[in-house]
Amino acid sequence: MQKHYIAKLDLTLAPLGFGVMRLPINVDGTFPEDVHKLLATAYEQGINYFDTAYPYLGGHSEELIRDALVKNYPRDSFYIADKLPVWECHSHEDMERAFKIQLERLGVEYIDFYLLHGMNRVRWQDMQKVGALDFLEAKRREGRIRKVGFSIHDNKQTLEKMLDAYDWEFALLQINYYDWIAQHAKESYDLLVERDIPCMVMEPIGGGRLAKLPEQAENLLNAENPEASISSWAMRFVASLPNVVVTLSGMSNTEQLNDNLRQFQPFKPLSKHELSVLDKVVEIIKTHSTIPCSGCLYCIDECPSNIDISQIFQRFNDYKQFFNSPRFDVDYFNSTFFPEARRADKCIECRRCNEFCPQKIDIPKELTAIHNEAIGLFIDVDINVLKDDLSNETLLVCFGAGAVGQNTVAVLHQCGIKADYFCDNGQNLWGSEVNGITVISPSQLEELSRTHSVYVLITSSYHKEIKDQLNAMGIQLK
Repeated sequence: MQKHYIAKLDLTLAPLGFGVMRLPINVDGTFPEDVHKLLATAYEQGINYFDTAYPYLGGHSEELIRDALVKNYPRDSFYIADKLPVWECHSHEDMERAFKIQLERLGVEYIDFYLLHGMNRVRWQDMQKVGALDFLEAKRREGRIRKVGFSIHDNKQTLEKMLDAYDWEFALLQINYYDWIAQHAKESYDLLVERDIPCMVMEPIGGGRLAKLPEQAENLLNAENPEASISSWAMRFVASLPNVVVTLSGMSNTEQLNDNLRQFQPFKPLSKHELSVLDKVVEIIKTHSTIPCSGCLYCIDECPSNIDISQIFQRFNDYKQFFNSPRFDVDYFNSTFFPEARRADKCIECRRCNEFCPQKIDIPKELTAIHNEAIGLFIDVDINVLKDDLSNETLLVCFGAGAVGQNTVAVLHQCGIKADYFCDNGQNLWGSEVNGITVISPSQLEELSRTHSVYVLITSSYHKEIKDQLNAMGIQLK
């Protein structure tokens, strides 16, 4: 792959970067053998920018970078991008601890690109309070960080405040052809252009949303170029933007890697006609019914519970509009995206938000509906069917005692259903009680299933892995 010298960074980078967030992982935290091969192939094909973060892949992604790349290739032949877990950093000591852990996991002495992770208005305020900029600057002087930047999921106003506060060397934005106008990504991109700050891009395919579209939209793209994959249009849109120096893709298999490589060997920017075709695709997507939130954030400014209303609505709209959208429930119950204290069920229905909503959305009503649907997606079973299946002799076990499980049992309780046990792979929980329900180990569940009729609900984002685990134990899900 042809690389490009970026004068502002004084580095030579491949235009395609590898995001390790979406790689497959085993339930025990290890990786299938082909994952290491996938990263090695990416490196050998010319990719030299690898993006990871503290929480990715259950906290194991940094170790994967170490084992697949750091141990096998010259350290100066590729670049590692990593991120400070800002939600865990409430003091200078917290930042020092997290950074030390990251260096150890990666097996390196320095990190090439270091970012404040997932910034928004609230997180930026928190980082200012704990002196994050001083921390970053100190690490740069020590040679532990080479380039300082941030990733952001917020509007132009928050971005502008951050850019005014520090001499950032790069920024990571969420850009794709749907978000370009609909979610005001263009405004943020233009701001980086004005400040002459190199732009890295995450979610060019919208986390998978733009890989499968409504039939009418796919027919339109296939008629233009039958040989091109649907996702390749999204990759080319982002990489065609002049100030984008690296387009990150969360590739999880060889097929996706090869498809992306084809777009950059060599790269051909979108023509004006192709851009007009994508405009038509966006209009088709918009025809699907959603919550008419414009992302103005007036509601959040007035919310005493500080609920992340705009982001919740945006993710929910993505789930409704796109045929291949990531499961909304997985994102919703992921504390990286939505801290528990800012989720929809924390709404106290004061209704102040409604007074300031230009779209006149009944926000508390929509939040309640969204939260209940997210729970329903996770338990993936009709409540009435569940009631019929649960006899007096059948024990209900919820596998997963985290936020998802706790929210699930609360909803079940409202419907007159009580869980008898939690089961969890976390050894520190075994024998304890969560919300008044005893947590048992998988081996205890296996033993219980031999002597009782057991109904198991998977209440965890690791649904596939736990399903495989249960099958191996001889416990069949209904």
